[in-house]
Amino acid sequence: MHNQLDRLIWRRHRRLFLALGALALFANVVMVIIALSSRQTAGAHQLVGASIHHWATYKGDYFTAYSYWLIFVYWLAGLLLMNQDLKDNFNQFLFTSGFSRQRVYWTKLRQSLVVLLGISIVTIAVQYSLYWLMKPHGVSFTLAWPGLLTSWISGLAVATGLFAICWFAALIIGQTGALIVTVTGFTLSLMSVGAISQPILTNRPFSLSGSQLTWLVIGVWLIAAIILFVWGAVLYQHLSLEHNGEYLMVPRLKRPVYLVFVIYVTGIFSWGDTNWMADVVTFLITVIFGYAWLWRPRIGERLHQWRARHDG
Repeated sequence: MHNQLDRLIWRRHRRLFLALGALALFANVVMVIIALSSRQTAGAHQLVGASIHHWATYKGDYFTAYSYWLIFVYWLAGLLLMNQDLKDNFNQFLFTSGFSRQRVYWTKLRQSLVVLLGISIVTIAVQYSLYWLMKPHGVSFTLAWPGLLTSWISGLAVATGLFAICWFAALIIGQTGALIVTVTGFTLSLMSVGAISQPILTNRPFSLSGSQLTWLVIGVWLIAAIILFVWGAVLYQHLSLEHNGEYLMVPRLKRPVYLVFVIYVTGIFSWGDTNWMADVVTFLITVIFGYAWLWRPRIGERLHQWRARHDG
């Protein structure tokens, strides 16, 4: 039964996995060609800087140890895998085929992460090989384990965390358009969170060094991913397909999501702002928008009923 489930999920998602792998390879090949064909490369003596020897995430002018395109592929995979199964009724097919929901969930998750890890390994191997084969004459390409390992671990942690966010969101949100808007907005807002958190953590009382901050971020992403994966397994067990097409397929999450949305968005836009009136306006806009966003089907139904009574 377990092997049969693996085969069913693989046949369902193999085209998507191949497309994601092709996207990762194509994007990184283009990046390598652009980097090596730039005018600045001709005057360089080495493609990799001396900071590759440090235990820190490496990002140079010409060479990136872990491509941002791989992180985007993880993000896109988390968004599409669960959403496709929901829209095409593949979840319902698996449930009615005798497979337990927990086995379906963890098998799908395990297979997805293994394939994405394989895509990362192949893409990195091709990327590094191209740098070595296509580097200009007289330009060195010297790597070091400290920078590589830190970059790989950091990149995989961020990629897995973003995959988990999209995976969890696609599990509980039943509308594709709303899912894309929600996940995109939340992902972009994380940049603001990073910008706010960095000066706090690097100054007193924390005074973290750059290396310590890197490993802290890695730990936070991994812990967040584990929490979302486990929480997703719990919700997947009680997922009702009757709510398919609603913004939240788990009605009990409406109030918690609403509260988190109001606090999170208000906090981001009000951070460091000394104008309390602007903070109040931001809070009110967030409250109204969040309520309309989460409860808009109910509002729409009431409006439809009012129109029906008015026409009658």
